[in-house]
Amino acid sequence: MLSGQNMIEAARQIEAKCYDSAKDATDYKRKVEKRLAKAAKALEASQRPSMSEPSDTAPLEKKQALARKRSREDSEVVQEAKRPRSSDSARDLLREHGATLEWWRAAPAVIGRRLRAIIDAATAAGSVGDEARTWASDALQKVDKIEKRATSLHKQLEARSGNLSELPGYCTKLKEWKADLEAKLGKRAPQWAPSSIGEAAVESWCDVATNDVAGALRARLGACVGAISQDALGAYRVECPRDSFTATLRLQTSNGQVTRAWVTTVRSGERSPASSYDFWRRVGDEATEAADKCVKKAGGSTLGTVARLLVAIPLFRDALASTAAARHKASVERSAPRVPDFARAARLLERERVRAS
Repeated sequence: MLSGQNMIEAARQIEAKCYDSAKDATDYKRKVEKRLAKAAKALEASQRPSMSEPSDTAPLEKKQALARKRSREDSEVVQEAKRPRSSDSARDLLREHGATLEWWRAAPAVIGRRLRAIIDAATAAGSVGDEARTWASDALQKVDKIEKRATSLHKQLEARSGNLSELPGYCTKLKEWKADLEAKLGKRAPQWAPSSIGEAAVESWCDVATNDVAGALRARLGACVGAISQDALGAYRVECPRDSFTATLRLQTSNGQVTRAWVTTVRSGERSPASSYDFWRRVGDEATEAADKCVKKAGGSTLGTVARLLVAIPLFRDALASTAAARHKASVERSAPRVPDFARAARLLERERVRAS
């Protein structure tokens, strides 16, 4: 038997070996007790001087036999420690591929929602969206299928049961499929189901002649836009709940073509176009300065102008937000009252008193 730390390691090996081969909890308890009783007897025998250590007068053959036995026992302990256990393999697989399995388990709720949005938008677009609709439908079926397999694998690894020899290769494939799906979704989602206005790729669909601007925006931007209204002067008011702002776009037209555009923006829930520190007023001014470029790119199209301006607003918002804190700090410092210098005032009063005397 071993001693000290080696005894602890040997006990752990006994427990792990019994755990791997046990059929149930009762069988596990029986095997552990049997192994421990056997180990206790061996320990007791090893502590007897007459049995553990041969005397100086013992025959040489007996000493050599005992040395060979100890060498053989040490070799078996070393080999047992080096032998991989299923529990170790399962723990390593969970550590390496657990995040991928969790991603696939959550994919139907997260990725599936975006795929269904692509299917709805592509279906509404007619024949133009056939390719996107077909891809999204196939991807949705694959996601549902892999989610069940990933859940089963995760439970198997947690229970440390079954044959684990083929799992590393399959988990690697799951990681590759995940990367491929994210790449393809990253290309199609901005066009068919953007997560925000700033992500939307409007260049591919906004330059079409249509009288239903609001309907086209709802079909392609989905949940990124909320209520869309048009007043008597033709100005569009668009709510963007995901980006937390409402934009009013006033268009000047000539012969059915947009010639100029003005933009005002407010934070969602505000009634005034000016927000704290004039932030959203500045965003609207920046968007208005870029309106001529948007009108030129759209070729005077109402839908193209409105869509491009909506996408430009989050870009100017993010750019101004990076410098808003510095501007506010400088403004506060300029408007802050000066602290009176009482020491200087006392010196001036003393000097005037001396002069008067």
